[in-house]
Amino acid sequence: MQSAELRMVLALAGEFKEGDLSLGGTRDDRVRAEARQSLAGVRLGELSPTSIVEDALSDALACSRRAEAAIDSVTVADLKNILVSTGAAAWVGRYRDALTSEAIAAAVKLMTETELARLSRALHIPAAGASGGVGSSRHFGSRLQPNSPGDDEEEILFSVLEGLGYGCGDVLLGINPASDDLDTIVRLEELLARIIERLALPTRYCVLSDIVKQTRARQHTRVDVGFQSLAGTSRALRGMVGLDIDEIADLARGFDGLYFETGQGSEVTNGAAEGVDMVTLESRTYGAARAIGREVASRRTSPVWMIVNDVAGFIGPEVFRSGAQLRRACLEDLAMARLHGLTMGLDICSTFHMGINPAELARLTEDIVDAAAPAYLMAVAGNADPMLGYMTTSFREHPRLRANTRRSMTTAMESRLDALGAGGSGGAARLYAHYLRAAGESRSLEALETEAHRRLERLQSRGWDLGYGCVGNTGAAPPEVEARLAAIYTHARRSLYSSLDPGLIAELLPGAGRVRSEAADREDYLSHPAAGERIRASDAGRLNALYPAARPRVQLVVSDGLNANAVNENLRRVLPPLVKELAAYLGERAVIVENGRVRAGYHIGALLDAEAVIHLIGERPGTGIDTLSAYLTYGCDEFGRSRWSVEMDHSLTTAICGIHERGKTPEAAGGEIAAAVVRMLDQKRSGVALGGKRDDGTNEMKRNLRKI
Repeated sequence: MQSAELRMVLALAGEFKEGDLSLGGTRDDRVRAEARQSLAGVRLGELSPTSIVEDALSDALACSRRAEAAIDSVTVADLKNILVSTGAAAWVGRYRDALTSEAIAAAVKLMTETELARLSRALHIPAAGASGGVGSSRHFGSRLQPNSPGDDEEEILFSVLEGLGYGCGDVLLGINPASDDLDTIVRLEELLARIIERLALPTRYCVLSDIVKQTRARQHTRVDVGFQSLAGTSRALRGMVGLDIDEIADLARGFDGLYFETGQGSEVTNGAAEGVDMVTLESRTYGAARAIGREVASRRTSPVWMIVNDVAGFIGPEVFRSGAQLRRACLEDLAMARLHGLTMGLDICSTFHMGINPAELARLTEDIVDAAAPAYLMAVAGNADPMLGYMTTSFREHPRLRANTRRSMTTAMESRLDALGAGGSGGAARLYAHYLRAAGESRSLEALETEAHRRLERLQSRGWDLGYGCVGNTGAAPPEVEARLAAIYTHARRSLYSSLDPGLIAELLPGAGRVRSEAADREDYLSHPAAGERIRASDAGRLNALYPAARPRVQLVVSDGLNANAVNENLRRVLPPLVKELAAYLGERAVIVENGRVRAGYHIGALLDAEAVIHLIGERPGTGIDTLSAYLTYGCDEFGRSRWSVEMDHSLTTAICGIHERGKTPEAAGGEIAAAVVRMLDQKRSGVALGGKRDDGTNEMKRNLRKI
């Protein structure tokens, strides 16, 4: 079967999801049934030599596969029947390394959700190394995510302590930095290390920057676990971090542990799917994780500790538009990861514009955990992550999920938390007392617990879901916690439909050019991100009139993004330091975009032939905070030729994010933006290649451009 034909059949054969429509998928049940019938008869020997994408990732997948003539004559239908039989585990144990990622994806497309769940339950994959049972059949763990919108150490510390009080964190303490500069990464690595060392916790830790910055951070501090988001094409990998799979594997060899995140749809939303459907791309992503793990292990004398996390539902309605689609994706992904031999957890999550409310997400989580037994779930302080702006599993849900499934955290963590007296109400306060005593504090445990309660009350007054406990023995959230989540949900929905304040724009940016993206309206914009990436042809022509004589050196662009209120709230304070420092470079007139995404800034750069673009845009809501970001892009390559394109890699862009009063203050951000732009113009580059604060090649590239 030729690669183009295989891509078409695979796209048509999958269960319908919104994100596959642009990749050849269909809503037509009859067409899907016919495609599955066609796919069922394909022999695995036909799939093996077919390169569905011609790239380095495909080459790496082929090199990591062990040829096995015995299964070449097995059809996809035969493989599916084997995988749903009682002998599946034994067969997979023998032939797993011979299965291509495409063959695994094809078999999954023929399986019902019941069959997918049964297969996952049959294939538990314990993590290699000193894992303490992570991934075993009796284990159900958590990745404790103590995010803070301002990378505040008190907020992070008490989030960790609160989570530990509910028995969370046995797999990993993993934090997403709000500011992705090297200084912040080093500081957070050292904070997590102190917590683990002082409390003698049998777990690991990770700051979820990219593997390039983590490699640089190793020059300044110990980095426990290396992190990288992965994808199913080389183009998508390069767009994330500027590296292909071989280069990522080279850097991965420097770490004692590895943590990868994936998720259906990331290639689609970043324009790097190469015509391949989401399930097949996700299977190839697991193949990439397996290939990197094997390459690293081949250079070591001991196994490499490695886990994978599927962040299902993080992107938005352009990928999944219903709970049913999200459930299907979680079951597909867990089965495919285990067929690749990976220790896999789930972040069963939803954005606030997907249309899944908190109660439905909680029901989905309980159902998926019971049906398919993931190795671990995410765990955050409250169901809404306070920095990333999405809904996921709260700390207080984990005890109930463990009890319902009759599975437990690692024995080592359970024993240590028992020794610290961390269980039940007041666990965070007791752990805080132990934490300070381990640092040499001489006050009594009771006095330190009293101090902890005061600090928790202060954090509660700032909107944190910490220290509230549960209602009785039910594990249910108290009324004030429910009210907090409802308020965040209401705020997010309102923010998604907010508009730029015309009076503010007229006052701060007089004479600005106003343009619209190709999105027909707000609903089209929210559902179809590509519509927000290009300027309408009828408006694009007007941009040239802004500069009849010469192109601007630096063009300022302001877009509503997913939260115009973030612009309305922060623009007045972020502009003065930016304009003051860049007065000699800025074009005379800003461009205001209605329904604009990050790539709309690239399009404007191309239309105006600007040397560089500063794009201020409202971030996705979901934290109760209106947060602004700045995306800074240099528009020429090393030869001085324009590289502007709507499809240009995000790795060419420097991002300064988390701009709001409780994070990076607008005034500080304005100065940081100006300094970064001066470096860009001096070095004639941006993104991964731009020299950073320590002059070591780092930058402020955001780990997750999918949010905007």
